[in-house]
Amino acid sequence: MTRNSGELLNVEFEVALRKKELHSKIFALRHAREFRIAALGDSSVFGVGDTAADGNSDGPGWVGRLAHDLKADDYINLSKNGSRAHTVTSEQMISATFFRPNLICVCIGMNDVMRGNFSPSQITDSLGKIISEFNRIGGVVVILGLPDPSRTALAPKRVKAILSGRVDLLNSILLNVAEREGALFISAWERSEVYERKFWHVDRMHPSSVGHQLIADLIRNALHLPSRSEAKLPIENPRTKSDELKWLILNGSKWLLKRSVDLIPTLIYLIILDLKSKRARQV
Repeated sequence: MTRNSGELLNVEFEVALRKKELHSKIFALRHAREFRIAALGDSSVFGVGDTAADGNSDGPGWVGRLAHDLKADDYINLSKNGSRAHTVTSEQMISATFFRPNLICVCIGMNDVMRGNFSPSQITDSLGKIISEFNRIGGVVVILGLPDPSRTALAPKRVKAILSGRVDLLNSILLNVAEREGALFISAWERSEVYERKFWHVDRMHPSSVGHQLIADLIRNALHLPSRSEAKLPIENPRTKSDELKWLILNGSKWLLKRSVDLIPTLIYLIILDLKSKRARQV
């Protein structure tokens, strides 16, 4: 059903109003006496790839680094490895609202992309609920876009193409919902230099410590917030190449086992459809 001009004008007015409200909240955040930061999302938010000082692969992550640089008065990270958009809404959002944050950092969607039952509509609904809830309590919501897996993932070319198409769709959803509901969308992956090897963990799916710090800096700069910390957290990786290889073999095997029941059959099906479509165009 098409919308008439009156409905379109109402939608445009609502978007403009939310954009103005977002700018007002960001301005107030710049003059805030304290920062209460909440992190919601998946493994990238949890900190996978950000090597800690003890050598473990789960460091502070980009939100933890942002909280450090801003000398946050309170910081809570509710993210969880493997979380999907709807589980962030059902399992993390409620706890975060009780925390009453004035800055909320969210990254969702990659685990949805990696599933056979990938649902754009479900992601749209979940993200809308998240932004709406934190707007209700007056927080600034920051949504992080996802990188192009065709330039990072360790996978065959055809698989990369399928995943890349899904990520393109996902990023458009994140951007559109953020603009509609009044959140700040950060696309950290448009510059070619961010795909250099040093920015990525050994699995090529999560940022390295260098990458996590880059994201933290991009978000802080986008909000025009000065660093309050005298020094940044270290970005050196104490793990050897042998340590990295062992981590990849152990965790890669677990990931393949989990995905063998949903994503891999779907990818095979989509590859077959793609081949059939190309052959039909050649006839």
